[in-house]
Amino acid sequence: LGLVLAGGPGLMPDWARADTASRVTPVVKVVRDIAPAVVNISAKGRVKVSPFRSGDPNIDRFFEEFFGPMQREHSSLGSGVIIDGAKGLIVTNSHVVSRASRIIVQLSDKRKFTAEVVGADPEGDLALLSIKTKGRLPQVRLGNSSQLMIGESVIAIGNPFGLDHTVTTGVVSALHRKVQAGRGQWLDDLIQTDASINPGNSGGPLLNADGEVIGINTAIYAKAQGIGFAIPVNRLKRIVSDLARHGEVIPAWLGLRLQDLTPRLAAHFGLERGKGVLIREVTPGSPAAKAGFKRGELILTMQERPLENTSDYIARLRGVGVGQAVNIQVLAGNRTSTRRVVAKAFPLEQAMDEAWRRLGFRVRAMNGNDARRHRVRMGSAVVISKLRPDSRALDIGLRTGDLVRQLGEKSTPNVAAFKRQMAKHRLLRRITILVQRGGTSQFITLGE
Repeated sequence: LGLVLAGGPGLMPDWARADTASRVTPVVKVVRDIAPAVVNISAKGRVKVSPFRSGDPNIDRFFEEFFGPMQREHSSLGSGVIIDGAKGLIVTNSHVVSRASRIIVQLSDKRKFTAEVVGADPEGDLALLSIKTKGRLPQVRLGNSSQLMIGESVIAIGNPFGLDHTVTTGVVSALHRKVQAGRGQWLDDLIQTDASINPGNSGGPLLNADGEVIGINTAIYAKAQGIGFAIPVNRLKRIVSDLARHGEVIPAWLGLRLQDLTPRLAAHFGLERGKGVLIREVTPGSPAAKAGFKRGELILTMQERPLENTSDYIARLRGVGVGQAVNIQVLAGNRTSTRRVVAKAFPLEQAMDEAWRRLGFRVRAMNGNDARRHRVRMGSAVVISKLRPDSRALDIGLRTGDLVRQLGEKSTPNVAAFKRQMAKHRLLRRITILVQRGGTSQFITLGE
């Protein structure tokens, strides 16, 4: 018996000895449970490049037109997480798979699959991928980011620098952060963490101690160590639901047009600080009109959180789904009250009016003469049909007949696509479009 007892531990596998040594911490349990649902993503594509850089854009454009467009291969590495093992659905960051012509997903067991993009939301930096497999895949459990506590422990799993399934730990450092993700592009309402997040972690899960996904890692702050950011899982649920059903995010609509509260306006309302947003206009027949909102009222909070400016309102509205009830606190006269308004899908028939107001022009479908004049294929753009007399678009030289090939980050091959993009970008202060005249194209930013 003594020989059996003495030899017993030597016959046990390494992981069993570790278990009996009480080294299985909550972090170890979470990693064992979740790691099989974390994937490595490799995206490849081709991007347009200009090898001629003289410093003079006109000379550069001449060489590009003379020699023709040139391309180079673009590749990116990132992480993803399986949210539906039966359907093979994977969530990652939009920037990981943007402009990709081929996406390879590698599972924890080293199997590789070609993935298709179900839909992407560049503004929210989320994308939904699909792979076809035999049998059910492991999947994660989605938590509730509204219950997060500053200081609670979190775990990040990803593939930084291509190193598979790297685990880092930390705490929730702050909530509701706003970070610039690019020129003129901001990510709002982010979770800040000190868990180490490096290139390649993008798209991987941020987990709580119960092993629930509470965020998707998306960005690092290059100027400091120990500062990373994740997209809250509650926003993920809203965006992914739209991507799975429609292939894109359906913009919610309340029917409010707002303006920031200046010190003079704050004094008018008897407020010490200029926080809140002023209702400039309420669209007739809109959800806000039906809920009793009036021009001149001051919005103080939305979903129980203070609004400091119109940017806060736009960020908050992005997290609202069609059909969702929104609680808004308003100041009217000397009385405050909270009103409940149910968001609807933005009516696309109003998109052209929004373009007239915000961009200063209307568009129509392309015809054969337009295609020949600009030397483009049919169905690659829409045509400016009318310019508003007092618009910046007219002032900077846009003309009727010019092509609009892109609004925001997506192409506008037809009027329906233009309306959808206009609906998504209607609340932004500035909207970027790609305009073409003949063989020359240029990005132009319009708005306030």
